[in-house]
Amino acid sequence: MPGAIDAMQQRAVMVEIEEMIQLMPDYGDVREVLRSLDFIPERDNADVAIWVQPDLKIFVLLRMNLGGGYACYKVAAYDDPGGRGGEFAGYIAR
Repeated sequence: MPGAIDAMQQRAVMVEIEEMIQLMPDYGDVREVLRSLDFIPERDNADVAIWVQPDLKIFVLLRMNLGGGYACYKVAAYDDPGGRGGEFAGYIAR
């Protein structure tokens, strides 16, 4: 049963992140929310941002636009730190 609770918590956080990203077109705001949810930046530069929440095994990938926004993103769960596979949710900004 603990595995089911962890999966539900993981799914809830992924949905929360996806909704938050869709509501915040400015990456600076997204960055602050990810930090508040204990995500750790693995890469955060002008082209791409990758944030990881190791306890929940979730990562967020954002491809940046000029001007502080993002072009698209992916929110994903992964099974182990060596391989980033699993469920993906994504969006392409227009």
